[in-house]
Amino acid sequence: MKYKGLLLSFIMMLAGWAWPHSAKAEPHEIVWAANIAPPFHIVTGPYAKQGLCDALVDAFIEAMPNTNHKIEYLPQLRIGMLWEQEKNICFPCMIHRANEQRLIAFSEPTHNYPTHGIITRPSLVSELTEKYGNPIDLERLLQDRMYRFGQPVGRLYGKLQPLLEEHIIGTTQHIDVSGDTANTSMMSMILSKRLDFTIDYPMVERFYEETEGRSLAFIPISQLANDVIVGAVACTKNAWGDETVRRINEVIPEVQNNPHFNQAQGLWLETSASSN
Repeated sequence: MKYKGLLLSFIMMLAGWAWPHSAKAEPHEIVWAANIAPPFHIVTGPYAKQGLCDALVDAFIEAMPNTNHKIEYLPQLRIGMLWEQEKNICFPCMIHRANEQRLIAFSEPTHNYPTHGIITRPSLVSELTEKYGNPIDLERLLQDRMYRFGQPVGRLYGKLQPLLEEHIIGTTQHIDVSGDTANTSMMSMILSKRLDFTIDYPMVERFYEETEGRSLAFIPISQLANDVIVGAVACTKNAWGDETVRRINEVIPEVQNNPHFNQAQGLWLETSASSN
């Protein structure tokens, strides 16, 4: 009987030792859905891994050492499909929306961008500004349907999107450009007169000029006068996403003070804003 009592005590001791280890929770995991669109994410060339959003993700990884992080490079349309399917992903560089979104849970703002503008070839600037003003009245430009507009497949433009959908998307003057080099391809198409303009941030123009050595022109848009584009992290809107956003919000002040992230902002945002 004494032997059985000792054996039972030993088994209970083993169970008590094993329980905390078996019940230990797995670390929280974030899958960062990166879209190859320089200079947001850059995977090749002299600026590889130095994109604005590359630096933002790196800053979050540094600020959240007890979280498992995974980076997946996905097309914009694929990211949208995964949100529709409630797959657990976060897109690091999204335009922040103040109103609630059906598929997306937003973090607090992380940084600001200079607003979108018209990117075109220098020889077309005087013609466009004489017709539509400077800043350009985008609605008048689109209503004329005289110029070919290109955009990356799946790209959205915030408050400008309704104008594009009403006046040009789906017409013969609208061209979707696909692939990892869509931005670079569009700029080359503009300079070769296969396209006339696109809409994007000044830093996209700057990246093309830096890497391709060819000059473009940037014209502000009147509909965005005095606007500030606010960036944030966008995660799937479900229980995982709500918890992830909560954790992300806790470290945003640390991320905003990250030297590598601030250096990337200086390279792509401050320089581009002051040069246009």
